[in-house]
Amino acid sequence: MGAADEPMKVLFTSSVRQFILENVYSERVAAAIDRQREMLALFPEMGRRYDPIYEAAFPPFPCRWIAIPDTPFTLYYTVDTEKNEVVVFYIEHQRMNPRKRF
Repeated sequence: MGAADEPMKVLFTSSVRQFILENVYSERVAAAIDRQREMLALFPEMGRRYDPIYEAAFPPFPCRWIAIPDTPFTLYYTVDTEKNEVVVFYIEHQRMNPRKRF
């Protein structure tokens, strides 16, 4: 965990918040996203390191990803231990073309 074993702050970028507002209509899915946010605060390394096979899908920095259970969404995020923050910078519907990621 972060400093002094406190949960990390989990921040969603404005584009992630906007995506959720425009694409998440179910309270069940919204609750699943919120649970994932809580889990990331406690276990920021739980997601897998992102290592795509498509060169076009590489972000400009190292990151991790985690699929949200029982939803069609995946979160991409970075962990900043110095700031004690997790920043979710991208959310993806699993039907999207992975070659156009980021």
